[in-house]
Amino acid sequence: MLSHSSVVITGGTFTQFGSSQNALGRLMGASAPNALHDSSARFDPPKCHPNTRLAVLECIMEWIFGSDDREALILWLYGPAGAGKSAILQSIAEKCAALDILLASFFFFRSDSTRNHPGSLVATIAYQIATQIPQVVSALDNTISRDPMIFKKSLDTQIQQLIVNPLRNLALAGFFKDKQTAPRLVLIDGLDECHGQDQRRIVLLSIAKALRELNFPLIFLISSRPEEDIRLTFNSSPLVGLWSSLVLDDSFLPDLDISLFLTDSFQKIKDSHPRKANIPSSWPAQSIIDKLVEKSSGQFIYASVVIKYISMIFDIPTRRLDIVMGLRPPRHDLPFAELDALYMHIISSAPRLEDVMGVLAALISLETTGTMEITGVLELEEGDVELAVAPLSSIITLSGGWRFRENNLGMSFTHASFPDFLLDKSRSGKFHIDVAAYQVDFIHRCIEHLSVTEGGDLTEATLFEFVVLGELLGLVSVTADVYRKLEELPLDHIWTAFAKFGVIRTQMVFQYLNKIDILVSILAVSAVMY
Repeated sequence: MLSHSSVVITGGTFTQFGSSQNALGRLMGASAPNALHDSSARFDPPKCHPNTRLAVLECIMEWIFGSDDREALILWLYGPAGAGKSAILQSIAEKCAALDILLASFFFFRSDSTRNHPGSLVATIAYQIATQIPQVVSALDNTISRDPMIFKKSLDTQIQQLIVNPLRNLALAGFFKDKQTAPRLVLIDGLDECHGQDQRRIVLLSIAKALRELNFPLIFLISSRPEEDIRLTFNSSPLVGLWSSLVLDDSFLPDLDISLFLTDSFQKIKDSHPRKANIPSSWPAQSIIDKLVEKSSGQFIYASVVIKYISMIFDIPTRRLDIVMGLRPPRHDLPFAELDALYMHIISSAPRLEDVMGVLAALISLETTGTMEITGVLELEEGDVELAVAPLSSIITLSGGWRFRENNLGMSFTHASFPDFLLDKSRSGKFHIDVAAYQVDFIHRCIEHLSVTEGGDLTEATLFEFVVLGELLGLVSVTADVYRKLEELPLDHIWTAFAKFGVIRTQMVFQYLNKIDILVSILAVSAVMY
């Protein structure tokens, strides 16, 4: 490589920098303009509805103005898919920009090739720093002139050369001393939408390394879904003592905010829709709003998608609400297309797709929702269920100590609308779940597993599978063939194994098998024997 102040020759590439192409111009060329909070590409971005999310916003602003110690330089805002994280960060970005304390922002987005990777992250942040703090432009110009390939270097090197070093002298001179007025907040939204677990990990580790080297309070507000790789990185040693977290859960009473959003939005439709003459003044009933809030499961995305669909100007809002509520079929466009695309993406991202579909089918098809029961039915090894659904952590919740055993984790859907998606073939396509077919398949699986297992070979998962069989037989019509196979089950071995493992007490067995006369009768005899 041949280099001087105006010419760079690398391989066969000849690049000339004119005097007018200063640091800002070079940074702009390596940046992702679409990632800025006020980018034209993000016209009318989602933000918090007036008078909603007040408690969350207050918590974040308190952190921004109070985080002057080494234990609060990163705030991780996390929550399920559709919880409203981007809207919250957009509102924070606009508020802090108005106060002149926003240093930079970067909004990742999986569908935009300019901002679904970290390649332009540092340049975009450095560009905003240069526009906010002109004093660093000269240092940046010198750095980029010395090494025009800086934008192709590692994230660590870029942060050191384009952010840490240019700001160091200003920090020593006291530029950031007043935390109430100094621009020091860097906001990164949607880290989970950055492609590649390794890339996301590098982003967090590079930020942590920079913060440990700096002696001024640059702070980072980062939002994402609680993906396992992100959670593990936050809990790794390089980030210990640098961050705190804020989870978007029920403690912030999201149902009240969603109800307010729906009420205000319906009123706006009645006031301004071109077909408002066709809308009754009492529309919609409060019971409808309550049902929509329930379906939202604390996540704003469902309510937002519903309002967007109903408010379209080329149809009558009352008719489109009926479609949403399932009272009439859709004519052309599907009401939940945006939500369905999100669910499609989340499922498709799972590497163990076959296991994932089995787990989802079990969650919907069975009354049982424990990992041990599902492990037995699907013939998986212990821990496989948890591994399979780890990429779905934003729509499936795991809880400990479910039904008789601490290691039997309870499972539930974070979004009440997700099962609706899976059960509607017109929405879920290849991910559709036929409950009746799966229930019959699970019955035959359970009988087959239990029929070929000797007592000494029974595992806890197999015993839980026996409980699942009882529940399934209470949910479907039992054929003569199934009854015959049930009578051939080695119940003496199974009952001995119950006692051996101490998995379940006799009365608990009857509690979950009391709908199945044939099994109850045989178990009653076995109970006397043992």
